[in-house]
Amino acid sequence: MKRLVAILELLWAAVNVVIAYLFVTNAFVAKTAIKEGLPAQAALLLGGALIAVFAATLARQSLQILRALAATEG
Repeated sequence: MKRLVAILELLWAAVNVVIAYLFVTNAFVAKTAIKEGLPAQAALLLGGALIAVFAATLARQSLQILRALAATEG
């Protein structure tokens, strides 16, 4: 069961990395700067960076769980 949860966590982290990429790239689109202004760009950039950091942390913890399970099994 722990293995399944760790794999689902890795999948969730991968989806979050894609979302973070979209946030960061949309922060530098000219349309955002014209319509929303600098605060919106900063919010997208900061939000994308935070999502990426949390996704990397989750992926690291999931990999640690998978490694620990593999070490106890094998």
